[in-house]
Amino acid sequence: MSARPLGRRFFTRPTLDLARALLGSWLCREIDGEVRRGRIVEVEAYTHDAASHCREHRRTPRNAIMFGRAGHAYVYFTYGMHHCVNVVAERDGEPGAVLIRGLDAIAGANGPGRLCRVLAIDRALDGIDLTAGEGLWIEAGRHREAVVQTTRVGIRQAADLPWRFYLAGSPGVSRRDPAAEAAPARRVGSR
Repeated sequence: MSARPLGRRFFTRPTLDLARALLGSWLCREIDGEVRRGRIVEVEAYTHDAASHCREHRRTPRNAIMFGRAGHAYVYFTYGMHHCVNVVAERDGEPGAVLIRGLDAIAGANGPGRLCRVLAIDRALDGIDLTAGEGLWIEAGRHREAVVQTTRVGIRQAADLPWRFYLAGSPGVSRRDPAAEAAPARRVGSR
């Protein structure tokens, strides 16, 4: 495991590529001088599709960070009860972010709202530079597990897009898809 945050170049790539690349990396959160690390095992990609906050390339005060520099956190509040943390991808001006849905190595961090609660991630961290290594960052990691590719969870629009990725067999996955796990065409090789 690395002790340094990943650099800007790692994040500046197409959203779907970043989603896959984040698997096995470590989400790190410093709270009161203590660093907690969870291995990223489940993600979802969002660009300007119908389920995204950036649908149709519309920039608003809420989603402006998704159009900004890659490697920043986009944190939003949803359903009046949960925070969700995303990693901004793409080049400046091109919207894209990857929702972190599940972590291993931290109990209770399976699901985007749960992991934010466990790691005390809220809107105060919206826009934080994940490459700076202060408060919230991502460190390099690896995985040997197969990557399962399937549809996203909890959305109505663009629900058929296979833009959710998770590590097969990981206890931190929030919702498994047995059909996708069994279908060789939907399994992406490990790295």
